[in-house]
Amino acid sequence: MPATARAQPAADDGYCDYVEGAATATAAPLYGPQLFGQFGYLEQPAFAVEPAADSSNLRAIAGVRWSATSAYAGSQTAAKAGADCRRHRALLDVRGASLARALAARVHVLDDAQQEADRIGAEAIADLEGRRATAQDATATRLRVEELRSLALDARRQLATLPAPEEHSLTGVMATFHAADTDLEAADGKLRTAQAYQLDVRFGVDQFLEGPNTATEGFAVVEVGVNLGALWLGHGNARAAAGRAKYARSGHDPLGADATVEQMRALIDVEGKRAEQTSALVGDLDRQLAALGKLGGDDARRYRETVWFDWIKAKADLAFLQAHVAALREVVGSEP
Repeated sequence: MPATARAQPAADDGYCDYVEGAATATAAPLYGPQLFGQFGYLEQPAFAVEPAADSSNLRAIAGVRWSATSAYAGSQTAAKAGADCRRHRALLDVRGASLARALAARVHVLDDAQQEADRIGAEAIADLEGRRATAQDATATRLRVEELRSLALDARRQLATLPAPEEHSLTGVMATFHAADTDLEAADGKLRTAQAYQLDVRFGVDQFLEGPNTATEGFAVVEVGVNLGALWLGHGNARAAAGRAKYARSGHDPLGADATVEQMRALIDVEGKRAEQTSALVGDLDRQLAALGKLGGDDARRYRETVWFDWIKAKADLAFLQAHVAALREVVGSEP
């Protein structure tokens, strides 16, 4: 096993590529102009400048249509994907980066102790072969060595599922998460608003293929439309934005349930008390080791080795708790 676990960075988990790639594909036809054509016996509209006697002449129309409204919707689709990506990355920091730092601290303690644990295990086997220890004592020591390896392996497995424990500050990631969530809803609101308006430009050529006038004519049209439902859009969007912000901070949102200040502070309180108790335990075991180190004899040595394993496990727990509390305090930062 490597000395430290290597987790994938948060930016490489594929989520941002997914949402931004999908947004790019969705926005592409919204940005681009549309080529259109008609051919056949097309009815001439009654508002034509020079209506023909026969309104069903064979006719060909070709041109380009571009919608400013659709282009605006495309830009907001891209903005929504960008906000979704920022929200996801901030959520990984809120959820995973603090735990990743704590697990990395635990792995560091357990890895540093592994060489000494292997030495104790080898010494236990030598004592058994030299008839200086019973089979039960040697087996108990080997089980403790294996337990230490299992703890390190389990911590690495957990660490591998989280973003890499980078050293950048986590201060403000909670605010970043909520700001991105607000931007996400704002883009959604603009997309809803765009549905009530229409601004299209059409231009091209129009030619009758039968009749007295078969000259090719050009045309250019600007079409503007407003749906009267736009009168109620503002109130609905404002209510949606306020409701989403309240929901995100309530802790009931499954995606952002871990990104609430109240839950973070409650976790800091619990983990801080555990760290205090574990620190006291580490101090007691440290004093026991110092006292046992002054005694001679194989029995005292083996008992000291038993206490040493408990001391290492307590140290690993303490490193985890201290790193976790420190990271959580960074995450909460100056949040009200």
